[in-house]
Amino acid sequence: MPRHRQRAPRGRAVLGTLTTAALLGSQALTHAYAAEPDPEPARAQRTQHGLTLLDTLAVPAGTTEFGMPFGGLSGIDYDPESGEYAVISDDRSENGKARFYTLRLPLDGAAFAGDEPTPDGLTVLADTTGEPFTAKAVDPEAIRWTPGGESLLWTSEGASNSGQPAFVRETFASGAYLRELPLPTAYTPVKSASGTLAAGVRNNQALEGLTLSPDGDKVVTITENALVQDGPAASLTAKSPSRVLVTDRRTARTEAEYVYEVDPISDAPTAPLPPPVNTYAADRGVSEILAVNETDHLVVERSFASGVGFAIRLYWTSTLGATDVSGKDALSGTEKPMRKKLLYDFTLSGTDADNVEGMAWGPTLPDGSRSLVLVSDDNFGFNGGVTKFHLLSVRSGLLGTHATCP
Repeated sequence: MPRHRQRAPRGRAVLGTLTTAALLGSQALTHAYAAEPDPEPARAQRTQHGLTLLDTLAVPAGTTEFGMPFGGLSGIDYDPESGEYAVISDDRSENGKARFYTLRLPLDGAAFAGDEPTPDGLTVLADTTGEPFTAKAVDPEAIRWTPGGESLLWTSEGASNSGQPAFVRETFASGAYLRELPLPTAYTPVKSASGTLAAGVRNNQALEGLTLSPDGDKVVTITENALVQDGPAASLTAKSPSRVLVTDRRTARTEAEYVYEVDPISDAPTAPLPPPVNTYAADRGVSEILAVNETDHLVVERSFASGVGFAIRLYWTSTLGATDVSGKDALSGTEKPMRKKLLYDFTLSGTDADNVEGMAWGPTLPDGSRSLVLVSDDNFGFNGGVTKFHLLSVRSGLLGTHATCP
């Protein structure tokens, strides 16, 4: 599939890696605020709506760390006290053990200081048995430090087609299992008599996004696309009503739940995926969520079409005024969704963002602005994917107390 890559700023090395399962998940582009990509690099819009793309660091193809492939990076979080990032791999214990890395991305002013991240460690995630996950028993996607940094929360998409549920778990920093936060029954995969999914999270379109409220009291997750019973997956003509679940971190009780509408797929496929897939594919969905305050969030929508590539957009969204749908087994379609506004469109930036799946607040920049760090999932070599870290600045004062989405 042609990738139409732009060389990363400052001559970063480019990696080549990607996995079929992650590639065939939901990804996204917008309609109400969308603009056509500018084909002329000289007109690249690196600053949009107060966000500026400062630098991109790409990891060399085939990189290994601590004896396992350094790839499949699907979630990232930053600990300001230690200066370390936790980065989770979506390896289903097939290329290595299910795991997360701790690493550093030192800055030199408003750019990455080096050509590669500096890994500090690899931690194997343990199942409830205390042993590492067996092959295909888990699909890690998102990760966040808890306050104090002694434990981490992380999600698995599961595998709905085989009856494997998605989950949110807390693990000690050692990787040992601590507990699981229950999901509403509406998320449980249910099959019809014919064997098709009738309810619950869609296969490979489940808990891609996870964040904590700024005070650490609330755990917020988002599904990549709609639950089966709630509506369609995103298509070239249809939006998809994803669910945003707010859970009390201490009691593990559901506090609220909202609808976030994923925009339609941006492009139709123009060529099939390479072997062994050999099919035309296109999808769109939410790949990450990040809290701004108790009501407002940043969301990554990721769109993909074989033969075209990825289109990554960042949105500002708010629960203010949205219908609380907690306790509903199925949506009626009359619910008021969360408001949203496009903040950044990578297709206009002059940089190929690749398969962005993780996003975190980074360190404060020299000019006092906040930084955002995004990571792309290389999917372990499928179709020429690249592990990239993107550094953005957020203009001071842009993120107010509450969103004012139109």
